[in-house]
Order: sequence, then C-alpha cells, then structure tokens
Amino acid sequence: MKTLSIVLFALATAVTSLVSTESVTATYSGYENEVYQFSAEDGSTLEFQGVSSEALGKYDLSDDAFKGKTFTITYESETVVDDQTEEEVTTSIITDLELQE
Repeated sequence: MKTLSIVLFALATAVTSLVSTESVTATYSGYENEVYQFSAEDGSTLEFQGVSSEALGKYDLSDDAFKGKTFTITYESETVVDDQTEEEVTTSIITDLELQE
C-alpha cells in the first residue's frame, strides 16, 4: 500500500497544469491545420486548438462568411509543465464567441 501511495504521488507531481480564462477581441482569419486562427488588434496571431460545442452552436467557423469578422473570444488556456523535462505546452480552447457589429 505504501508503494502504491508513492507511485500515485509521483504521477500526480510529474505534470503541473495551470488553467486560465481570458477574453480578447480579434478578427477571424480561418481554420488551417486543425487550428482556428484570429488576428489580434496589435497584429499578432492567436491560435486555438479547439472550440466548445456551445460556441460552435452560435457560429459555425467552417463557414467562410465569418472570415474577416471581428469577435470577442472567451477562451481557456491550459499550460502543462512536465517536471522532468521542464517543457511547457499551452493549449487554448474557445469557450464562447460574440460577433461584434
């Protein structure tokens, strides 16, 4: 039992995860290589690896009619840090979209 506890503790501490929720206004550029791309007001590119079903229910981003449209995007970013390699990987998922008029 003690060995099992040590193994579970080691697995739990091997990866550290940080999740944050943010909002940004950006213009939809398209969907390419399984990534949703937006251009921020400062000219930077924002990439999202997924969209919640609720957000896709509002706006079907596979429709080219939304390219060039500006949205307020609410998204969650999860940064996972592998304690052994100390490598950080961030994944961003859109949780809500609001089309700006």
